[in-house]
Amino acid sequence: MLGLHDIQYLYEFLFWLIIFLVLRLVWHKPKVRLGYAYAVAGFNIFAIAMYTLSSISGQMSPLDSFSFGFLHAMVSVVMLTLVYKEISIEENKKEIQS
Repeated sequence: MLGLHDIQYLYEFLFWLIIFLVLRLVWHKPKVRLGYAYAVAGFNIFAIAMYTLSSISGQMSPLDSFSFGFLHAMVSVVMLTLVYKEISIEENKKEIQS
C-alpha cells in the first residue's frame, strides 16, 4: 500500500513547501525575483536541450520534442517578462513617490 514511491511524493511536497516558504520571506527583494526568473529560465533551457537530445537519439518523436521544447521556451519567456515588468513597475512607483 505505502511503498517507497509513496514516500518520494512526501519528500517532493516538503521540498516545494520549504522553497515556497523561503521565497515568501524574501520575495520583496528585486534581486531574489530576478534570480528566481533566471533559475526558472535556465531549467527550462536545460529541458529544451534534453528534449532535443531525446529527439536526436530517437527516444522521442521530433514533433513531440518540438512541442515540449516550445512549451518550455514559452514558460521561460513569460517568466522573465513578468519579473522584468514587475520590477520596472515597482521602480516607477518609487520614482513617483519620491
